[in-house]
Amino acid sequence: MNICLVSREYPTDDHAGGIGTYTEKTARALVGMGQSVTVLTEAVGAPSVRVEEGVDVHRLPATGLLGPLRPPYSRTLARARAVARALRQLRPVPEVVQVCECGAEGFWYSLGDHRATTLVTRLATPSVVVAELSPHTGEHRIRTEYMDWMERTQTRRSDAVISPSAALAAVVSERWRIPAGSISVIRTGVDFAARHASSATVLPAELHGRDYLLYFGRLEERKGVHVLAEALPEVLERHPDLHVVFAGENYLTYRGRPMQEYVERCSPRHGDRLHFLPRLSQDRLYPVLAGALFVVMPSLWESLANAALEALDMGKPVVATRGCGFGEVVEDGRSGLLVPPANAPALSEALLALLAHREHLREMSVAARAAADGFRMPRLAAQLLDFYEGLRRAGAPGLGRGRAAAG
Repeated sequence: MNICLVSREYPTDDHAGGIGTYTEKTARALVGMGQSVTVLTEAVGAPSVRVEEGVDVHRLPATGLLGPLRPPYSRTLARARAVARALRQLRPVPEVVQVCECGAEGFWYSLGDHRATTLVTRLATPSVVVAELSPHTGEHRIRTEYMDWMERTQTRRSDAVISPSAALAAVVSERWRIPAGSISVIRTGVDFAARHASSATVLPAELHGRDYLLYFGRLEERKGVHVLAEALPEVLERHPDLHVVFAGENYLTYRGRPMQEYVERCSPRHGDRLHFLPRLSQDRLYPVLAGALFVVMPSLWESLANAALEALDMGKPVVATRGCGFGEVVEDGRSGLLVPPANAPALSEALLALLAHREHLREMSVAARAAADGFRMPRLAAQLLDFYEGLRRAGAPGLGRGRAAAG
């Protein structure tokens, strides 16, 4: 089958994020099953087309702004138009095009005639949900509303919609009035430990010989980093040899100030035990993750984080939040602990509980690896391929050409 995956992010370039990570490993797994896979992404430097591990990767020129007025959605619209143009030029014509809703890269393509191709939108998290979870970052309201319209339009005009978690499917179904049965849950796979063990770099010198907890991901409000900051003082006070590592992009603000500054202000007496690393490539993340006691992911809400799967794959228990996609990955009390979101005292209590019972922590590590076995890439890529083939056999009338107008 000829398959095209669209993602502005792609981890072999300087783009960061879970969508790019998902796209790369899924493309590679589908190629391993004998499929022909093209990825459309955005070039950081010069545009290029080359084969990477069997995947045809087309890096399109970075898009500029449309029109003299430059409305807040202009760059997004320009990107969507460039993607549609590139898709129409692909030969052979892809049988399936999969694109994420977040960023609406498939918006322009969804408006046109693509009867030879099945358009699948894979949900990540709609931009409006991201904005609501980060009310103190100063996101432009008009831009958010336009993004929501574009993302919703693309999704409702698609032939099929898939979601990595039932939690995300439920949110999108309710918000965008898409019948719940029209969204298929297809889990995200993981192959982090096996893939990066041989290429891993060395642990940063500042972490040698340290006991540390790890948060990795963007330092932002919706990821609950401010909640972790508020939970840490008691934990660090009671464990004077414990360190905490934050690894990830650190340019976002919280209440008008850098998030790192807020973390440091919350623990003024323990600043020497707080470590801030930049976003790490996966081979650099590997030793940092391997050396952690466990991983903390206190998101206010999460669809299904690649980071949680990577932590479990490395045998690291995960302390995360309940009421979202984490509960579909982390078994509370077995492969990690789940706490209420935005609840610093509960998070602090969970961290202290794991630190106080190291034997139980070791048992959780075994359970974490076992949990990751349920998300192996070959099996989940096969499920995705079966889904594609089912759509093609059925003629995929889909949301946009039949079902989609329902609701």
